[in-house]
Amino acid sequence: MSEEQVFEQFRMWRRWTIELVESLDDRLLDGIPEGFSNNIRWNIGHILVGWDHAVFANLQKERHLPPRYHSMFPSGSMPSFWVETPPLLIELRHSLYKQQDDVIDAIRGRLEERLIEPFFHMNTIGEIILFQLSHEAFHAGVITSIRRCLA
Repeated sequence: MSEEQVFEQFRMWRRWTIELVESLDDRLLDGIPEGFSNNIRWNIGHILVGWDHAVFANLQKERHLPPRYHSMFPSGSMPSFWVETPPLLIELRHSLYKQQDDVIDAIRGRLEERLIEPFFHMNTIGEIILFQLSHEAFHAGVITSIRRCLA
């Protein structure tokens, strides 16, 4: 698989995520239906943090998201633990758009680089990118499920 094919997959999934987020009603962002531990806002932030951490930390670059994102949206966190005001939907959408170019610029020519530490048996930037694509798709599905439950 070529680097450009990887980028096209990322662009496609990110476009679908952005279209999903743009279709959301603000009133649904913070509801947590029975059977879910997080809300739509958390899932959007978690997608962003996943990419920010996986790419920039593994390339030993400064993260691009504000530090509060990394405290509000990591795995295992929940909105009930938030002590700061969460980002507005418009801010999350802007971050989704911007992150796409930031990630592609950062990883261009580096897909074969080794990770600082293996992650779930993945050893290269390219492998972690493929994981992040699946991760984004999973959380887009969760967002869709939450929206259906709350509608």
